Order: sequence, then C-alpha cells, then structure tokens
Amino acid sequence: MTDAGARMAALYDASAPAYERHWAPALLRHSRDLVHLLAPATGPRRVLEVAAGTGALLPELIGVAGRGGSVVAVDRSLGMLRRATGAVARAQADALALPVRSGCVDVAVAAFVLFLVPDARRAAVELHRVLRPGGQLLAATWGEQRSTRADELVLEALEEAGAPVPDEIARSDDATASPEAMRGLLGGAGLTGIRTTARPLDARFTPSSMLEMRTTCGLTGWRFAQLDVPAQDEVRSRLAQRFAPLGAEAFTDSSEVLLTVARRAG
Repeated sequence: MTDAGARMAALYDASAPAYERHWAPALLRHSRDLVHLLAPATGPRRVLEVAAGTGALLPELIGVAGRGGSVVAVDRSLGMLRRATGAVARAQADALALPVRSGCVDVAVAAFVLFLVPDARRAAVELHRVLRPGGQLLAATWGEQRSTRADELVLEALEEAGAPVPDEIARSDDATASPEAMRGLLGGAGLTGIRTTARPLDARFTPSSMLEMRTTCGLTGWRFAQLDVPAQDEVRSRLAQRFAPLGAEAFTDSSEVLLTVARRAG
C-alpha cells in the first residue's frame, strides 16, 4: 500500500461508523443506478467491488453475480471492510495492486474511489488487467463538487479553534472530474465503449447528521480529532448554534455525480 493509501485508509478506519450511518446511504442510490447500467447477463458472473467500504452495495452485487457466480469485495480500509456483511469474499487491498489474477473478472465496480487514489491512471490500468475480454467496468466519480453552507461553517469553526491542517494527500480529482476526463483516463488504459452520465448527488442531511459526519469523517474529522476535549466541545456548541437558523438547503449536497460504464475489448 502506498503512503498516501495508508493515510487515506487510516482516515476511513476512524470514520467507519459515521460513514456507514450517514455517507454510505447518500451514495447508495447512485451506486445502485450505476449497477443497473450493466448489460444483461448470459450466465453467472464474477464480480469485483473495489473500495467496497462498509458493504452497502454488496446485496445488489450478489444479485448481479447470479446463481453460481461470486463477489469479491476489496478495500484498503480494514475498519470499513470489517463492517461489510454478506456471503462474499473480502480482502484488504489497494486499488493500485489488486490481489486478483488477470482476465478473470466479468464486472468490476469502482464506485466513488478513482478520485481518491494518488494515481488514477495506474488504477485504471489495473482494472483493465483484471477484466476478462468483454468484461464491464462501472465507475462513479465526482464532477463539480459544491460545498454546502453547513460545510463552510464547519471549516470556519475549525479555523477558529486552531485545528491543524494536515499535509496534503495526493488525489486524482482532475483525472476523473468530467466525462472528457473519464474518457481519457479509461481509454488510455485500453477500455472501450466509455459512456458517462451526470446527475446531482442531492444528499439531504440534518444538522445532527452533518455535525457528526464533519467532526468524524474525512479531513475535517481528522482536524477535529486533533483538538483537545474542551476545544471539541466548543466547536460542537458553536456549530449547533450556527446550524439552528439554517434551512434544509444549507444541508443539501448538490455536487455532481458522474456514472461511467466501459468494457474491455473482447
């Protein structure tokens, strides 16, 4: 696992419970719709989910595999993977070095992960490697990311509390943030038939769920965890007061989601 991968995995390990409660459900509708873009099956399928997280999509993928098929779930965060349930094989692994032999996967799913890796091009090549000829890749990435008013207030409160800013973790947002970028990324890895559709995330949080997420998950959660207990209590108190007069739109994430389907030439 790369150093960037290890640091990202540690962030997700720490935030797994809150992620499972609040963020995974917000993404699940889009991941399910992505799976529905698959071409019809002609028999049992071998399915690989890269960055399976807490396993919210696994029941859908078990159906995709069909009778006699199989599902393998991998994630570099062991804390996330331990929360995944279902009769599927699981492995802690990096998207840049999948523990799967070449040419054996019928369907590879990479939902909300390619932008997180330090080298999306290498990850795309790895996904191409494991797919059989004619195998299909499903990927969900962010397009335009839009901060909510609540997010802005969280950052303000962390700044006021003197929360440290972590060293930057290498990501691949530029390589995944538009249909054109996805065509270049996946086409460069040898994949064909690349089709991308865009839609709003439309994730609606409450003041309490937003507070828990942003003080637990991701980089804001890491910054919050570096504060001592009195400072954490002060941040929570400030945010509760500042969230109170806000309407629902302040807690609605309308960032753009890109759903992409591609295949390995057969």
